[in-house]
Amino acid sequence: MKKIKAAIIGIITIVLSTLMCDGGASISYASAKMPKLPRYERREDGVWYLKSTKGKNSKKKDDKKELQAREGQSETYGKKTAVCMFTGDLMCLKGQQYDAGKKGRYDFFPSFKYVAPIFKSSDLVCANLETLISESNPLTRFQVEENGQPQCNGPKAYLSALKKAGFDMFATANNHTCDWGLEGIIETKKNLDDAGFANVGTHYDTDGSATGERFSIFDVNGIRIAVLSYTHLINQRSKLTLTELNKTVHQFSQETVKKDISDAKENGADFVVVYLHYGSENVEEINGTQLRDSKYVAEAGADLIIGSHPHCLQPCEYIKTSDKRKVLCMYSIGNFVSSMARDINNDTVILRVEISKKVGKKKVTLKMSDVSYIPCKVMPKDGSQFVVMPIDINLNGGLSGTSLKEAGERIANLMNGVIPEYKQQNN
Repeated sequence: MKKIKAAIIGIITIVLSTLMCDGGASISYASAKMPKLPRYERREDGVWYLKSTKGKNSKKKDDKKELQAREGQSETYGKKTAVCMFTGDLMCLKGQQYDAGKKGRYDFFPSFKYVAPIFKSSDLVCANLETLISESNPLTRFQVEENGQPQCNGPKAYLSALKKAGFDMFATANNHTCDWGLEGIIETKKNLDDAGFANVGTHYDTDGSATGERFSIFDVNGIRIAVLSYTHLINQRSKLTLTELNKTVHQFSQETVKKDISDAKENGADFVVVYLHYGSENVEEINGTQLRDSKYVAEAGADLIIGSHPHCLQPCEYIKTSDKRKVLCMYSIGNFVSSMARDINNDTVILRVEISKKVGKKKVTLKMSDVSYIPCKVMPKDGSQFVVMPIDINLNGGLSGTSLKEAGERIANLMNGVIPEYKQQNN
């Protein structure tokens, strides 16, 4: 009887959503309760710091330590380590919205239930947010495609789930950034800012004009990590004037990237991560543009490159630079979650990077001391259709099966030994 009732409710929901293709304004979906703000907060110097958990007076103590650090008084000898995790595309497509809204309110957290504990072991979690959050415009489930492309737009409840999952910051420059014009960009940026998420890839002033914010810098255990975001592709660029586009969206150009990386380092960045939205969709082959521009970004000073847009994993490599650095480039880290149907769209990884900073008497050395990947697969589980499931049984509660095994083999073939799979350390 419960299954029949659920099926009837599902049919009614689909019919109503079809009738309400003007945005679904007549259907009310309550947002999930907002959890506490993310663990980082931006201070007066523009850097994102971990929030203190030491009590009422800790803020003043933290401010004093930060002032000493800026004056060069607290750079002590020894080694510091930051554990960072990076994922690919956080989509919020029609199928995901139907699935998350089937009980009359949106709840996207089941998609992240099994990876949230993994994120808790990280100091910083970053992803490509490939959807607008602009509730003044139709959500993806309530509108038709335009120019053969989906208009990617999700509810604020999606941010609730991402907070609960443990994400800290988002790259926002991608081909769907302009799907709902300037209003969509401004409203999404405001929603992310209001929710306390660091984000980079678009910017605006209150009058719609350009402001700085070309990068976000995080102080992670005394190591300053900058994140930048650029897109090569924009679907609906005609919805903005050229002036609006240039003022709001971080579009890739060699000159821009070189200046932004230089500025980030001048502002104290020890380690630079660049998200690049490029490549061809639904193919595992790397194209010439990806190779050329990744090489340039590495030479310009990036320490890690994360590619997105193909919606599937592609091979990775270490790019050797003229100053003898080795820069890891994930040409495409794939979708992290979506309702796309192909195996290649649902095979994904969490890139885990340990960054160490050693302060000696004569010099400071910084390197990626440990790099690995955590293979995952998007699959149905516990009544939800799109759950990001770690493949390692030590990370997913003992779940195994043919589909997980095959996904793990496909992912390992693409990684091709360039970086190893992460293995849970049992104490």
